Amino acid sequence: MKDIDLVVLAVKGNKNAFSELIHIREGKLYKIAYMHVKNEQGALDIVGETVYRAYLNIKKLKNCQYFDTWLVKIVTNAAMDYLRKNKPSVPFDNLAIGEPFADASTIELYSLVDKLDSKQKTVIILKYFEGYKISEISNIMDCTESSVKNYLHKALTRLRLELKEEVVYDRA
Repeated sequence: MKDIDLVVLAVKGNKNAFSELIHIREGKLYKIAYMHVKNEQGALDIVGETVYRAYLNIKKLKNCQYFDTWLVKIVTNAAMDYLRKNKPSVPFDNLAIGEPFADASTIELYSLVDKLDSKQKTVIILKYFEGYKISEISNIMDCTESSVKNYLHKALTRLRLELKEEVVYDRA
């Protein structure tokens, strides 16, 4: 069965279809949540909250083809809510080297992304780690495309400055 058919069934109240849709996307949801909070338990809490919110609101989904964008919007909002309630407990630079996606340069990049403000960080995560387009990010974040471009520009400028400082210190 195609994803769109599962979404249509889920919107109509089919619990099995909803469960299958979530199961297919659970890794992606976890990755987005983890990128925001940098700890397993926090990410799992966010994913749980995301599934709960999605289940409660699936019938409100107007256009089934935007299910993924809608779901990413929920996980992003849940992550922001979590961060407002809890201070991040493990910064990116404290990630274990054994993590599947963590090598020294990756940890450095994550550490720099972690220093960004929440909106800039979200734009970077959605654009470069998840591959969303500006228009999709705008929809997910409930802001204009020009705001997303502004957050992106500021984030990239800050990251470039931080990277230049790292290079200067490494050469010294």
